[in-house]
Amino acid sequence: MELHKHENNDYGYMKDYVYEVLKKNIIELRLKPGMNLKKEKIAKELEVSITPIREAFARLSEDELVDIYPQRGTYVSLINMKKVEQAKFMREHLERAVARLACSDFPEDYILKLKTNIKMQEIYVEEENYIKLFELDNEFHKIIFDGCNKGDIWLSIQQLSNHVSRSRILSLAANFNGNELIVEHQKIVEAIQQGDKELADRIITKHISRIKFDSDKLTTEYPGYFEKQ
Repeated sequence: MELHKHENNDYGYMKDYVYEVLKKNIIELRLKPGMNLKKEKIAKELEVSITPIREAFARLSEDELVDIYPQRGTYVSLINMKKVEQAKFMREHLERAVARLACSDFPEDYILKLKTNIKMQEIYVEEENYIKLFELDNEFHKIIFDGCNKGDIWLSIQQLSNHVSRSRILSLAANFNGNELIVEHQKIVEAIQQGDKELADRIITKHISRIKFDSDKLTTEYPGYFEKQ
């Protein structure tokens, strides 16, 4: 096991740092679905005691990212397609609504932020860095919510997106094609600039539908990563 660690530990408590490190590694599939997590190994790698790891496991269980079985151990949870579908449903309807708001009134400096984000996406597509592209994709949509003064809604979406995030990471890793993602993002920006609500609605719907299409393929290609329905 080789965990990707945060470069700077700005967390006030070690338990928060351990939680964030483990969560990031689970979301990014460095800790794969079904993997047995050994407290002792993690403690040695992160150079911490067992206590913050035990506390982190409890929080990750609440996030439905690990399953804790007494006397058997702690395992990274399998991806639950019902939860992927629910997150997709929520994202689609909320993002369509926010995109329509953006078409009515959206600050120019946020347009610049979106275009800068897309430029960064192009760099990481060239490098085939799907983790960075995933992060920039999330940041792109967050900018739209923030520009419409709906940032708290985006945070709520993220809290319920753990399973869909893993599915999206797996999709990018398995079939890296970030160019389509970039083209859709560019069209979203154009629709916002033109104030074209119908166009924005269509693009967002197509953009989010990718989650379901990709997930259906992934359950066939990586059956061991998903819960049996």
